Amino acid sequence: MRNRNLMTRFWRRTALGLLVALPLLALVLLRANLEETADAMGDANYPLILPAMILFAAALWFQAVRWRYLLKPLADVSAKRLYPVLLIGHFGNVLLPLRGGEIVRALVLHRREGISRMAIVGTLALERALDGLTLVGLLVISMAFVETSQRLWGLVAAGALIFGGASAALVAIAFLPEQSARVAEIGISRAPGTWRRNLRVWLESFFTGIQALRTPDGVAAILAGTAGFWVVVACVYWIVGEAFHLDKGFGTYALVTSAANLSVSIPSSQGGFGPFEFFVRQTLAFRGVPASVATAYALSLHAVLLVPVILLGLISLWIVGLSLTEITQSAAPGELAGRDEESSVAAIASTPEGTSVSRPAPEAGQGADTV
Repeated sequence: MRNRNLMTRFWRRTALGLLVALPLLALVLLRANLEETADAMGDANYPLILPAMILFAAALWFQAVRWRYLLKPLADVSAKRLYPVLLIGHFGNVLLPLRGGEIVRALVLHRREGISRMAIVGTLALERALDGLTLVGLLVISMAFVETSQRLWGLVAAGALIFGGASAALVAIAFLPEQSARVAEIGISRAPGTWRRNLRVWLESFFTGIQALRTPDGVAAILAGTAGFWVVVACVYWIVGEAFHLDKGFGTYALVTSAANLSVSIPSSQGGFGPFEFFVRQTLAFRGVPASVATAYALSLHAVLLVPVILLGLISLWIVGLSLTEITQSAAPGELAGRDEESSVAAIASTPEGTSVSRPAPEAGQGADTV
């Protein structure tokens, strides 16, 4: 019965993701001449595609290094151990709508390293805020040097409001934990009595997960990892542009990188299908790229980003002993708050003897929590 309910929720979320993806994909294709789009794809310099895929896989290492420093206050986990978990999360985002792979990532790391799930969620919230602010900054810088449409300023304003506000809230929690807890307690006190204890435990774990902001060395490493990742990703966009003979400067690709990824930062469809293609195409159209070529570039670029994630994600699933079925069954948000630690992500291989990492004794809300 439980598995049936989980699968029902999975298919409902899948349908919701398709409701976002299909109309936008249809809009992209209907606005392009499909014959000219096919010609543009046929004229592409495909020997450049493989290096672009390899470079994107390498760029994800920056995310693993950044995650290591985000997790430092919780556990000293090497980037080598975090890399396959990160890939599983990205692969989960391809399969699941609403960025369900982030939930899978938290659950897998919890089982491998014994870190509180909600503390891990705190680090993931920091990741999203840092990425969003970086993309907003990149968008503003690129728009200062590249002539573009005023419509993109609306995206800048929305991104600055969302990610700036989220970052400010996370910084306040990190540096003013007692005051933040008192504010949160106001909301918790109004929740049903049966929920209050768990809410307090989850909140404490979440607060613990963002303590990396309080260490200057950690902040420097986190910012360097974030900047390194997005610069390399922009290079991937540039290489694919060269394959399609777009003949645009790096500023255009920085613009496309920021606009496209800001569009998929808000949880929506599986793998960002629909919003990604739409914003890539529209941004290139602002820069004078013909619709058919822009559409071919958008579709091919998305494939360049997804193929390494899918292939490496499948390999990572084998490494940790996790199946596709278990991903779909464990990706419900409620799993993060489940009491049964053993049922969240079943059959993950235990840590091999001799490869365990050293970690501090669990504090309140860490490994022994109820989430």
